[in-house]
Amino acid sequence: MIKKAFITSLVATTLLFTGCGDEASEGEDALVTQQLLDKGEFSSVIARIEPTASTSEDYLTLAAAYMGKAGFGLSKIIGIVATSATATGGNEFSSFIDSASANSTPTALNDLDIAVVYYQKVLQNKCLDKNITLGAAEADLCLYVGLANVSSTAVTFGYIADDVSVLSDNTGRTDDKLTASTCALEYAFSGTISDANCTASAESNITFIESNRTYSDINITVNAQVFEYLLTPINPLTGVRSTAITNGKCTLNSFSTRVDDSNVTGYYACPITESSDVNTTDITTDEILVNGLNNGLDSIGASVSADVQSDIDKFKEEILVSSGRSINDANTTITTQDIINYLNSNN
Repeated sequence: MIKKAFITSLVATTLLFTGCGDEASEGEDALVTQQLLDKGEFSSVIARIEPTASTSEDYLTLAAAYMGKAGFGLSKIIGIVATSATATGGNEFSSFIDSASANSTPTALNDLDIAVVYYQKVLQNKCLDKNITLGAAEADLCLYVGLANVSSTAVTFGYIADDVSVLSDNTGRTDDKLTASTCALEYAFSGTISDANCTASAESNITFIESNRTYSDINITVNAQVFEYLLTPINPLTGVRSTAITNGKCTLNSFSTRVDDSNVTGYYACPITESSDVNTTDITTDEILVNGLNNGLDSIGASVSADVQSDIDKFKEEILVSSGRSINDANTTITTQDIINYLNSNN
C-alpha cells in the first residue's frame, strides 16, 4: 500500500505537466501551479486555473486542488486508507471514518463533489465500466475518484454524529446524535423506526424561501435530547425518501446566516446543497452513503492493485456483515438498509 502511494503521487505530478507544450511561459505557469499545490494554497490554484480550464491537465489540477481544499490531499487520504486497513477487530472502515472525518473542512462535501466532476471530465465513467481495460494512468486516476467518493462518506458521518469514534472503539459507548440520525434515515426510508430509544414527532412541512424547497420537518428524541431532521420528498427513481444533510440552523428566509444551534422560534435545520447555488440538488444521507460507497469502492477496485483491493474489501465486508452478508456474495452492492444495519450494530 505504501508503494502504491508513491506510484500514484508520481503519476499525479507527471500528468500535471504532461501536454503543457514547449513554450517556456507554459512551463513556468505549470511550475507556479505545482508550487501552489505543494504549499497547500488550493484556493489560489482554483482561482488561477478554473476560469479558463479546457484541457485534461487543467481538470486534473483542479481535481487535486479541490480534494486538497476539502482537507484530503492525495498523499494524506492514501495514508489514512493505509493506516485504517491495519485496524483490528473488523474496524477497518470505522477507523477510516474516524480518521478521515477529522481532516475534513466545512466545505468538504461540495469540494469533493467538484473534484469528482473534474476527474470524470477526463475519465467519463471508465472506472465503473467492467468491460473497459484501463491504462496504468487511468487506473490510478480511478483510485483518486474512489478516494474522493469514499471520503465524502466519512465527511457525512461527521454531520450525522457528534462523535464518530464510537463506531470503532468497541467499548459499548453510543452517540445519541448518530442514533437519532439512523432512526431518521430509517423512518425516511421505510416509514418505521426499529430502535426503541428513538421517539419521532409528527411531521410538519416547511418551505425555504431562498430555494423554494419544501421538506418534512421532524424531531427525533433520544435520551431526552431532541434532534431535528429534514425529510426530502419521495425520489421518483427510488420511490423512497431520505434525510437532507444539514449544517447548523437558519431561518426559512435565508441560508446565508447559519448558527451552530438555536432554540429560538423560526430557526430550522439548514440543508446543504451541492454547490453555493441554492437551486442545485440537495445532498442527502442516502445518496452520499450508498452511492458514495458503492461507486467509490468500485472505482478504487478498478485500480486492479491487489493490495488496495484487499484493503477495500475489508471496508465493504465490515458494512455487509451487519446484514448477514459477505464480500464473497454474488451481489455485494451496499444498500440503504445495509447502512442502517451497520449503524445500529456499531453505535
